[in-house]
Amino acid sequence: MKFEINNTEWEIEEKDKNELKELYEKETQEKTYFVFGVTVKSKHVIYINKDMCQEQKIRTLKHELTHCYIWEYGLYNVMDINEEVICDIVASSNDFINDIVERYKNKSKQILNDDMIDALKYTFMNK
Repeated sequence: MKFEINNTEWEIEEKDKNELKELYEKETQEKTYFVFGVTVKSKHVIYINKDMCQEQKIRTLKHELTHCYIWEYGLYNVMDINEEVICDIVASSNDFINDIVERYKNKSKQILNDDMIDALKYTFMNK
């Protein structure tokens, strides 16, 4: 799924847990056991672990979209992060994040509906 923030196009992709772990370790040069999601600024892509339940995917997407928002609006250089800075980030990014999350949910529902239709077609055609 593609979206735009601050005149920059980004994409959200789902990867299986092994692909995501490998990608994370390559990007960060750190070993890890499990990865929920990764935001790769240089590619403008957010990767989400497709092996998680929908609720965890949404929580992870919100987290990764916050990284995206911080980078796109130059907030990554703020050295003194305090409660006021965090509140400003949340307040200013909330509508953006909720809009993208709703689009993602709708896309996921459509994929599930399409899969169910395909399964029903297969079942009835093979009787």
